[in-house]
Amino acid sequence: MKKNEKDATFRFDIVEENGKDVTIKITEEDYRKQLAAGIPEDELLPVGLHKARRGGFRERHPNFNLEDVEIRITNEKSEQNTALSAKKGKDKKAA
Repeated sequence: MKKNEKDATFRFDIVEENGKDVTIKITEEDYRKQLAAGIPEDELLPVGLHKARRGGFRERHPNFNLEDVEIRITNEKSEQNTALSAKKGKDKKAA
């Protein structure tokens, strides 16, 4: 990275971690750096400690099957959108 480029990488301190649960600390400096990098204020974690759980999606959705998911990609500039499937060879175009 060039010296005069802004570093917009999100960094934080891990205060506590036990495998699944993690506590991170957002400092005033972290917060200000992200604002300066152009991240909207409503998308930032506020200053302070934040508890999170890693890998909780599978716990909340034990029967989730990626092959049953359809992903739609839409382009606002055109009328066309694309539907994709995680199943092999099942990509399809939708109007």
